Amino acid sequence: MDRALFTEKRTPLIRVVFFSLIFFIPLTLFAQTGVVRGMVTDKTTGETLIGANILAGSNTGTVTDVNGEFSLQLPYGTYTLRISYVGYKPREVTVTIGQKPVTLQIQLSTLTISEVQVVADVARSRETPVAFSNVLPARIKEELAGQDIPMILNATPGVYATEQGGGDGDARITIRGFDQRNIAVMIDGIPVNDMENGWVYWSNWFGLDQVTRTIQVQRGLGASKLALPSVGGTLNILTMGLQSHRTWRLKQEVTSEGKIRSSFGFNSGRLGHGWSFSLAASYKRGNGWVDHTFSKGWFYYARIDKQLGDHTLTLSGMGAPQEHEQRSYKRPIATYDLNYARDHGVPVDETDDDGNYIYRPPINNMGIGYNQHWGVVRRDRYDPDAPEEGLSERHNQYHKPQFSLRDLWQINDKITLSNIFYVSLGTGGGDRPRHSIKEPQMISDPSDPHYGAINWQGIYNANAHCTQTPFGSVCPVDDRFSDSLYYSNNYMTRANNDHNWYGLLSTFNYQYSDKWEFSGGIDLRNYTGIHYTTVTNLLGGDYAVDMEDLRNDYDADPSLAMKYPGDKILYYYKGKVNWGGIFLQSEYKTALFSWFLNVTTAVNGYKKIDIFKMAESDWYWKQGFTFKTGGNYNISQHSNLFLNVGYLSKVRPFKYFYKGYTTEFSDETSNEKVKAIEGGYHYGSPSFSLNVNGYLTWWQNKPTNRVYSYYTLQPGEPGYDPEEPENNNIRVYADIPGMNAFHKGLEVDFAWKILHNLNLQGLVSLGDWVWDKEVKDLQYYDYETHEPVNKVIDFNAKGIHVGDAAQTQMGGSLRYEPIKGLYINGRFTWFAKYYSNFTPESTTDDEGNPVDSWKIPNYSLFDLHLGYTFRIAKKIRTSVRFSMLNVFNTYYISDAVNNDPHSPLPAQDFDAKSATVFFGMGRRFNTSIAFSF
Repeated sequence: MDRALFTEKRTPLIRVVFFSLIFFIPLTLFAQTGVVRGMVTDKTTGETLIGANILAGSNTGTVTDVNGEFSLQLPYGTYTLRISYVGYKPREVTVTIGQKPVTLQIQLSTLTISEVQVVADVARSRETPVAFSNVLPARIKEELAGQDIPMILNATPGVYATEQGGGDGDARITIRGFDQRNIAVMIDGIPVNDMENGWVYWSNWFGLDQVTRTIQVQRGLGASKLALPSVGGTLNILTMGLQSHRTWRLKQEVTSEGKIRSSFGFNSGRLGHGWSFSLAASYKRGNGWVDHTFSKGWFYYARIDKQLGDHTLTLSGMGAPQEHEQRSYKRPIATYDLNYARDHGVPVDETDDDGNYIYRPPINNMGIGYNQHWGVVRRDRYDPDAPEEGLSERHNQYHKPQFSLRDLWQINDKITLSNIFYVSLGTGGGDRPRHSIKEPQMISDPSDPHYGAINWQGIYNANAHCTQTPFGSVCPVDDRFSDSLYYSNNYMTRANNDHNWYGLLSTFNYQYSDKWEFSGGIDLRNYTGIHYTTVTNLLGGDYAVDMEDLRNDYDADPSLAMKYPGDKILYYYKGKVNWGGIFLQSEYKTALFSWFLNVTTAVNGYKKIDIFKMAESDWYWKQGFTFKTGGNYNISQHSNLFLNVGYLSKVRPFKYFYKGYTTEFSDETSNEKVKAIEGGYHYGSPSFSLNVNGYLTWWQNKPTNRVYSYYTLQPGEPGYDPEEPENNNIRVYADIPGMNAFHKGLEVDFAWKILHNLNLQGLVSLGDWVWDKEVKDLQYYDYETHEPVNKVIDFNAKGIHVGDAAQTQMGGSLRYEPIKGLYINGRFTWFAKYYSNFTPESTTDDEGNPVDSWKIPNYSLFDLHLGYTFRIAKKIRTSVRFSMLNVFNTYYISDAVNNDPHSPLPAQDFDAKSATVFFGMGRRFNTSIAFSF
């Protein structure tokens, strides 16, 4: 064979193979790359850090996005990632890149101790031995959808929140069966529960979501150092502070009812000479889902920070002047929906011997959005054809600005001192008629276009016109006061509840060593509540007569009882509360074990000044204290166990120290006693986390809300009127001396990152909460005179389930992000074992046996959230969001009272016909567009 020929023929083949190897080997090597992705958060608050730097070597890196997440593609091998963020200690993490993606959860600590760590009492994973959940800004933006802040917390174990009557800002929240009077709510470490009754009015905090960086829900006695009413839990709301760079935010929202909200935000970032500032504002206006629940409000927020040597000074102010119409009282089920009432056992078709319906109210089948607190009126007394104007009997208007001046002093690398001086100034109140509107004053003719509304025109005409009768003309004139002016039989008033609240919170923190930390401080508060009722609208008349004043010395000059708009009537008093607290806490921490001990004491001082009656009480001083301790053990890198116990001796709120509206102290002023034990297990990895918690809480001597009823005076009793028998049916009230309750439960929640863009969350909460008290000889008092009446009852609540919250809760969510920035999030929640709220008279049957109140039907809700975030320019990020709440338009009862004394029906039982209710809202949506740059 010719070797040259052979060589010549094979050369092209060799060249092909040779050049193929040269070309494909590098490609093959280049293809051997893997992915490391993760999230960077603040170790204390759990807040995601936007713009954090992640470096793998000197030339390869990335930054976290708007959700605090990053993704980095690297060739196979081992790398040391360096994560850094302005104001935080940098951290290095070693990772090995291979075929399987690497997922990291990276927490950064601040360079110096932050005010949040010193003051806000934020629980930390694998360190603080309490059950807690964090709600971060990303979820607030995606899921709040124009609701009140408590509503987003229904995805937290043990929480039950409703919008009650549906008025804007009228939401309420319970944790483990304890209402928000017994949940400590703090904003940036400052307590906001009302100093007299403990309630939190969410309408005063409209717009707060715009500046919230984290909401932490601590269940149980919690981790707060302060002597707070945290029987059910603590709600920590932290607002945004200093950021690393300048940002602007603009947002526009609209709801299915046409309500609009426009928002603006600005953060300067770090300026020269240690300055920075933040601004935010929001405006809303429109109708609610419930009939006649119009609202309008503003929100403003301003914060200035100044770094001055070792001091960080912060001046901040926020407020939300607002007004909104309300739906305050529940109604029988048949008022809203006859068929629903029938389906749940209400005999709405049953009649008496005269053919009158027994369990069907005159106004019925109005729809679940029905609001009984409205009507129309022609205000011109001389022109019956004047245009109609709408008028609500339940209208709230309030403004509660809060200002604070803070100084965080880093004395040295071990000692930090924080001082906060704050002021809260509240003005406003709620409108209501002087005399309650009853069924006969409602329009009950189904053919009337205003069927179901208040007959304001009838009230107006009675005040403004003479009425022709067979006996002649009858005019609203009373010669005792005037022979020409018309007086108003009923008229509108405003119950004003103003306050001036000043506080000082001083906290020191001493880092004794790497293991030991000590803290303590003082909590001083001075509060004055000013409560009075004013006349606002005479509804056609020329003046009103304050009958209370007529009983009080106006015989010499009855004209002094003539009242005009702006005049004060009924009551006018000041409630003064002084509070002085001291707290001490020690913490021990190693890599495996952490422990804390907290001891607090607080002295409450109460004083009441009745300006109308020119009477005042002495100061009444009462001391309470708290003892809490607990430990956490880190079993491994992923698992830990915790246990905590506590004892709380809690001073009763102001209103329980006085008999009715007098300045006389109550006979029962002993402290409430709370004992609690809680344990839990946590597992956490980058792709899966699990929490399992169990709790036991004993509550002794718990005061309840004042209970109201009616009583018919008998001959010989003070006040009995033999001439007008209808005047003998009077309203009475009673103050329960104290109740005992036992709450126990199990809570489970988990989060599973199935894929880097697919997340599943779930929760289960199983509670068993019962009363444990029998009361003998409960005395009732006349609502007007506060004198005892001949009504004394016994009731037995032993073993009766606590009402007004769902004791069983299950839920879950699935969030999918098919492409970067586009998300679809569905959330499902199921509530069960909700027993109606009740009064003591409705706890026992005719034989004196305790009976549970009516249990409302179980219900489930499904919400859908969609959104897309993209850039329309290099520095402008746009977010478009859409939320549909109650997607399946579920009919459900959210709130109920058994044997409500305000019910127009005669039933006194333990079933649906005896209950008054609020239905939850039907399907509705919220859509928004936001720009940030």
